[in-house]
Amino acid sequence: MQDSTQVFKLIKAGRLIDGMGGPPIQDGAVLVQDSRIIAAGPVGEVVAPEGATVETYDYPGKTVMPGMIDCHTHHNGFGDGRPGEDVAALPDEVITLQAARNARDSLFSGVTSIRDNGAKNMTMFRLREAVNLGIIQAPRMVLCGRPIAIVGGHMGYFGSEVTGPVEATAAVRQLIKEGADYIKMSATGGSTRTSFPLLPAFTLDELKAMTSEAHKFGKLTATHCASTQGTIDSLDAGVDMIIHCVFKDADGKANFREDVAERIGAQGAYVNPTIHTARATVWSLQRRKEAQGLSAQEQARLDESLWELEVRWTHLARLIEMGLKIITGSDSSWSSYKLGNTVYETECLVQAGMSPMKGIVSITSDAAKSLGIDSVTGSLEPGKAADVIIVDGNPAEDINALWNIAEVFLGGQKVDRGPESVLAGIRQHPPISRPESSIETALEARH
Repeated sequence: MQDSTQVFKLIKAGRLIDGMGGPPIQDGAVLVQDSRIIAAGPVGEVVAPEGATVETYDYPGKTVMPGMIDCHTHHNGFGDGRPGEDVAALPDEVITLQAARNARDSLFSGVTSIRDNGAKNMTMFRLREAVNLGIIQAPRMVLCGRPIAIVGGHMGYFGSEVTGPVEATAAVRQLIKEGADYIKMSATGGSTRTSFPLLPAFTLDELKAMTSEAHKFGKLTATHCASTQGTIDSLDAGVDMIIHCVFKDADGKANFREDVAERIGAQGAYVNPTIHTARATVWSLQRRKEAQGLSAQEQARLDESLWELEVRWTHLARLIEMGLKIITGSDSSWSSYKLGNTVYETECLVQAGMSPMKGIVSITSDAAKSLGIDSVTGSLEPGKAADVIIVDGNPAEDINALWNIAEVFLGGQKVDRGPESVLAGIRQHPPISRPESSIETALEARH
């Protein structure tokens, strides 16, 4: 009987991108034993032990690279524009099934790890239990469970509203008890109807209490920041990642604060810009305009959304120029952005000034570092999990090649992704007329 530990997979491709930023290796290979990478590099240097059984996969002309990592997902969501309040009103059982469907779409698209940024009650913990029991297949999951908010604050409807440092500390402890891998806090309001996006939510004492408690247990922290003061408070509290990182004053004026940006860099915090969420809103309104026209109110919303997108993209370009640690986190399925479309966010980063290779790093090794899972995944290195994708094309030249996923391996196992019709149904396409294209052109000219 063959010893399973002596059975290897050899994945060969026309080029190899290891996810660490170096140039592609022509004619590369990855050697996998069980669920781990044994070796990766030029095909002539990647050899199984003599006498071992080797199952070979050959993808000439294609690229082998690490599976993508989406640092910001909402698996409870639908990505059809419905408000979070409407999602939260659904029974937990329905939301958990939706989360499973989203996880499938994400995995099929080449995303092998996700960090969910806020779900209702225990729904994502239950999904992970189902994965661990082998009931369903899903990407690796880094979970916060419920986001922590003030009373009436952003996403408080998912089940963790607190007041004061004592309740805030207790909420962190409860989430860690339930299995949270990190702690997500809403440092400002957001799309939640009862919240105030331009104002800080927690007191600094509350933020410090949560961050300190999370760090005590070795957990990373992240804050939703829809205005500048939320970012400042988060930095004062020692938060590890700034989500959205919107530069707006309390009066709503867009105002890029270079001093705040410099401080983000000095403290080593990661930035998750979520630009395509804004662009997805523009696309949704534009599709409606193409199909049936817009009311005056809807046209005003489209104009406002275009302004918002231009400001966010321009500010992102400045953050990239300053060399901040920026990663890919889609914020799907939220707003009008469905899971399985993570590449749109990386595309936005590249259009704002990242090189395609830096864009790849933002969705592989840097993403893994920002989530604290870089010892497990994020690059093609010996000892790491064999989370591998095959791309038809060269994303180091054109980031949009990441749409062309030919194969997905999760922990060394090839994922059965079903027929092409299923895969084709996952992708969201832009409207025929793209009103934001002038912004893209201006950004490209800038670089």
